[in-house]
Amino acid sequence: MYDDFNEGDIDAVLANMAEDIEWTEPEGSTYGGTHESPEAVLENVFEPVMDDYEEFRVECERVIDGDEMVVALGTFYATPEMGERIESPFAHVCELEDGRITRFVNYTDTALWQ
Repeated sequence: MYDDFNEGDIDAVLANMAEDIEWTEPEGSTYGGTHESPEAVLENVFEPVMDDYEEFRVECERVIDGDEMVVALGTFYATPEMGERIESPFAHVCELEDGRITRFVNYTDTALWQ
Protein backbone atom coordinates (compact mmCIF):
# COMPACT_ATOMS: atom_id res chain seq x y z
CA MET A 1 0.00 0.00 0.00
CA TYR A 2 2.84 2.43 0.79
CA ASP A 3 4.48 1.70 -2.56
CA ASP A 4 1.16 2.30 -4.33
CA PHE A 5 0.80 5.65 -2.54
CA ASN A 6 4.34 6.72 -3.40
CA GLU A 7 3.78 5.79 -7.06
CA GLY A 8 0.57 7.84 -7.17
CA ASP A 9 -1.76 4.84 -7.49
CA ILE A 10 -4.33 6.19 -5.07
CA ASP A 11 -7.07 3.90 -6.41
CA ALA A 12 -5.02 0.88 -5.33
CA VAL A 13 -4.60 2.40 -1.86
CA LEU A 14 -8.33 3.07 -1.55
CA ALA A 15 -9.09 -0.49 -2.66
CA ASN A 16 -7.42 -1.73 0.54
CA MET A 17 -9.97 0.12 2.68
CA ALA A 18 -13.30 -1.16 3.93
CA GLU A 19 -16.27 0.98 2.92
CA ASP A 20 -16.83 1.92 6.58
CA ILE A 21 -13.17 2.60 7.41
CA GLU A 22 -12.36 4.91 10.33
CA TRP A 23 -9.16 6.74 9.36
CA THR A 24 -7.77 8.95 12.12
CA GLU A 25 -5.16 11.66 11.66
CA PRO A 26 -3.70 13.28 14.81
CA GLU A 27 -5.37 16.31 16.33
CA GLY A 28 -3.16 19.34 15.82
CA SER A 29 -2.32 18.36 12.27
CA THR A 30 -3.75 20.08 9.20
CA TYR A 31 -5.71 16.95 8.32
CA GLY A 32 -6.65 16.02 11.92
CA GLY A 33 -9.78 14.13 12.78
CA THR A 34 -11.51 10.89 11.88
CA HIS A 35 -12.61 10.29 8.30
CA GLU A 36 -15.23 7.60 7.81
CA SER A 37 -15.06 6.31 4.23
CA PRO A 38 -12.45 5.87 1.51
CA GLU A 39 -13.93 8.92 -0.24
CA ALA A 40 -13.55 11.00 2.94
CA VAL A 41 -9.90 9.91 3.27
CA LEU A 42 -9.30 10.85 -0.35
CA GLU A 43 -10.97 14.28 -0.02
CA ASN A 44 -9.71 15.23 3.45
CA VAL A 45 -6.25 13.66 3.58
CA PHE A 46 -4.78 12.41 0.30
CA GLU A 47 -5.86 15.21 -2.06
CA PRO A 48 -4.89 18.04 0.35
CA VAL A 49 -1.52 16.38 1.00
CA MET A 50 -0.86 16.17 -2.74
CA ASP A 51 -1.84 19.84 -3.12
CA ASP A 52 0.17 21.08 -0.11
CA TYR A 53 3.50 19.37 -0.85
CA GLU A 54 5.80 19.25 -3.87
CA GLU A 55 7.02 15.90 -2.58
CA PHE A 56 5.30 13.60 -0.09
CA ARG A 57 6.62 10.10 0.43
CA VAL A 58 5.82 7.50 3.06
CA GLU A 59 8.60 4.99 3.74
CA CYS A 60 7.58 1.97 5.79
CA GLU A 61 10.60 0.53 7.56
CA ARG A 62 9.05 -2.17 9.73
CA VAL A 63 5.75 -4.04 9.94
CA ILE A 64 4.59 -5.84 13.05
CA ASP A 65 1.98 -8.37 11.96
CA GLY A 66 -0.61 -9.30 14.55
CA ASP A 67 -3.03 -10.93 12.09
CA GLU A 68 -6.05 -8.63 12.42
CA MET A 69 -3.95 -5.75 13.78
CA VAL A 70 -0.84 -4.50 12.00
CA VAL A 71 1.56 -1.79 13.10
CA ALA A 72 3.73 -0.07 10.51
CA LEU A 73 6.70 2.04 11.56
CA GLY A 74 8.43 4.43 9.22
CA THR A 75 9.10 8.00 8.16
CA PHE A 76 7.20 10.65 6.24
CA TYR A 77 9.33 12.72 3.84
CA ALA A 78 7.65 15.91 2.70
CA THR A 79 8.71 19.09 0.98
CA PRO A 80 6.30 22.03 1.02
CA GLU A 81 6.37 24.50 -1.87
CA MET A 82 7.93 27.16 0.35
CA GLY A 83 9.84 25.60 3.17
CA GLU A 84 12.29 23.05 4.41
CA ARG A 85 11.98 19.33 3.95
CA ILE A 86 10.21 17.52 6.77
CA GLU A 87 11.27 14.09 8.03
CA SER A 88 8.76 12.82 10.55
CA PRO A 89 8.64 9.34 12.08
CA PHE A 90 5.27 7.62 12.27
CA ALA A 91 3.48 4.62 13.67
CA HIS A 92 0.38 3.45 11.83
CA VAL A 93 -1.96 1.08 13.63
CA CYS A 94 -4.32 -0.76 11.29
CA GLU A 95 -7.17 -3.08 12.12
CA LEU A 96 -8.09 -5.50 9.35
CA GLU A 97 -11.11 -7.54 8.47
CA ASP A 98 -11.16 -9.85 5.44
CA GLY A 99 -7.88 -8.29 4.30
CA ARG A 100 -9.18 -4.72 4.23
CA ILE A 101 -8.45 -1.89 6.63
CA THR A 102 -11.38 -1.11 8.92
CA ARG A 103 -9.54 1.24 11.25
CA PHE A 104 -6.34 3.25 10.71
CA VAL A 105 -4.65 5.54 13.23
CA ASN A 106 -1.67 7.70 12.33
CA TYR A 107 0.67 8.62 15.19
CA THR A 108 3.26 11.28 14.32
CA ASP A 109 4.81 14.41 15.84
CA THR A 110 2.45 17.17 14.73
CA ALA A 111 4.88 19.89 15.88
CA LEU A 112 7.21 18.99 13.02
CA TRP A 113 4.44 19.85 10.56
CA GLN A 114 3.70 23.31 11.94
